[in-house]
This record gives sequence, structure tokens and C-alpha cells, in this order.
Amino acid sequence: MEVRAATLSDWPLLQKFYSVAYNTGHPLHNLQFWQWQFGNPAFGQAFVGIANGEITGHLGVTLRDGIAWNINLYILPQFRNTGLFLSLIEAIKPFGRQININANTAAVKLYRLLRWHQYTDLIRMTCIRPGLENSTIDDLLIPTNVDITGFTSPQGHYWQQPGLISMVLDDGSEAVIQNNAGALRFARFVNPKKAVEQAWALGFNWVDYITSFNNPVLLKLERQGWRQDTESGIPWYLNPVVKSRLSHVTFFAEEPIPIDFYVNRTHSDIGRVGSLPI
Repeated sequence: MEVRAATLSDWPLLQKFYSVAYNTGHPLHNLQFWQWQFGNPAFGQAFVGIANGEITGHLGVTLRDGIAWNINLYILPQFRNTGLFLSLIEAIKPFGRQININANTAAVKLYRLLRWHQYTDLIRMTCIRPGLENSTIDDLLIPTNVDITGFTSPQGHYWQQPGLISMVLDDGSEAVIQNNAGALRFARFVNPKKAVEQAWALGFNWVDYITSFNNPVLLKLERQGWRQDTESGIPWYLNPVVKSRLSHVTFFAEEPIPIDFYVNRTHSDIGRVGSLPI
């Protein structure tokens, strides 16, 4: 079996594979998204196993902040327990320190077998606009049409993601706009208090932020009235909205990571447009 990085010429094979691996609506069904995610080796690549002219397994890597983030792992059932997974992991090793977040149940078992370090799941905090605290989830998810004329978008590869709408707030905080669900989803804070106040002034119904369990900013958010999504009930999946799905984002690292390295929405695939892996 051949294991190598996929190229644009492999798109017909990839398209067929993705139709089996991922549900309708998954962004990897879209060529433009694939080119953004895996088409530039400086930012990421898709490694595949190929046998008899068919893709048998897939493991993507996205590169950010000195980390090789493992994403989009899927191996056809008949090729599991064949060593393909280990070959895909080896193909990614030259990119540096590896981390996987948001692994599904099957992948969790594989990373445990590799004896990777498992950290506490990521924490997602939410905050609701004053006056809407007693609203139903349906009311909170009512679409908004916030006017962002005059605001700039953050700089960097992540923010060039097809379909993503973003903004830099007055304090310098960066966020993804989710008008279809009435939300502003923060990726980076400069001044959380000022950023949230501006979110309310603009007309968003709620905001959220996801990061590592030990990030000190979480304590600051708690003091400002933020709550975990397990308390607020605000869904994590918004493309499309799946009301029953709160965040449950696992966190595995090949080697121990610095204590002050904190995951944010721009890392891995937790902040992408389109449905998350199911």
C-alpha cells in the first residue's frame, strides 16, 4: 500500500473517499475548502493510503503555532488493524510535535494505544446578552444581521477559510461571526470585558470561547458571568445547528506540551465552517 501526501490531482479519489467517510454538509466535500485546508504544504496536507487505485485511509495535518494538528482521521473498515494508521502517523512526524483534539471514540482508542498523553477536555464558555438570560435556546439562536461595515478581518491563514465571516473588535479581540445562530464566537481576547460589551452593543445574542482547561482567562470569564455550555445548554454544533450537541473536545498530545500552551478556536479543526466530525 502506498502512503503519501495527497495532491490536487487526487481530487476525484478524495471526493469518492469523503463521500463514504463524512456526512452530507461536511466541508471536505468542497474542493475550495480542501485547497484551503490541505492544498498548501506551509499550512497543511492530507496524507492518504492508496491501494488498487482507491484511497483506503486518510489523516490530515494542519500547521499552526508550531504544532502539527492531526485532523480528519478515517480508515475504511476493511483496512483497520493493518498498520495503516501507524504509517499515516509516521508520515506526519516530520512536521513536528503532534496534537489531536476532538477525536471520535475509535480514534481515542488508537491514540491511547500509541500511549499519547491525554489532557483534560477543552472547556467551552458561553455568555448571554443581558435581558435574554431566561430565554429559551430557540430564542437565543434566532438569526441576527449584525452590520460589520467598517470592521476589519483578522490576519492569517485561518481567517481566509472559505465561508468564514470574522471581525477584529475595537479592543483588538478576534472573533468569528455566526449570524445564523445569533452569535459571536471569540478566538482571541485582548480585553474580554470590553469585547463582550461591544458584542452586546452590536446586537449579538450570545458569545462563546473554547480553550484549554488551565487557561487563566477562564477564571476571568467566570467572574464576568460566563458559564460552561453544560450549564447554559447553548449548542456547539451550528453548521448546521444541532441542539443536542454540546462541546466534548478531547485533547491528546504525542509529547508533553508546555504548561502555558493554550488551545484556541484557530487550532486544529474546531473552528472551521461546516459540520464537525461525527
